[in-house]
Amino acid sequence: MKTFADSAGRNWTIEINVATLQRVKGVTGIDLTKLIDAQGETFTKVVEDVFVMFDVLTALVQPQLDAQGMTTEQFGESLDETSLEGAVHALIEAVIDFFQEGKRMLLRRAFAKVKTAAQRRQSTTIDKAMQAVESPEFDQAIENALQSTSGN
Repeated sequence: MKTFADSAGRNWTIEINVATLQRVKGVTGIDLTKLIDAQGETFTKVVEDVFVMFDVLTALVQPQLDAQGMTTEQFGESLDETSLEGAVHALIEAVIDFFQEGKRMLLRRAFAKVKTAAQRRQSTTIDKAMQAVESPEFDQAIENALQSTSGN
């Protein structure tokens, strides 16, 4: 079992077993056992589409939502980018834990490399965006936009 926190500080538990796998597949059509498959599209589909990720998370935590008397809309309102990132990591780690030890070890190593590469890519993207924002061209674009709106 893995946990993540929503923006309100509530902890949610993700447990992957046959029942939760079946519930997610029934609700979303997604087979979470394929989440870490290098040749598959499941990882990209789940992780890069916030709406698919939300549907998967909702299916996973539905019994917890019911126990707390929360609607899926209330749950969604409590998720921001930070909590979704935590949920993605918890989901992946929970899926990895589902498998037997040999496969689990390989998947953990692969996931560690994926996380490192993603962090590097994010850092590079932020650096490039910061350079663009700090550039004279950006300042000029702002000036041009302000002039065109004040002239109307």
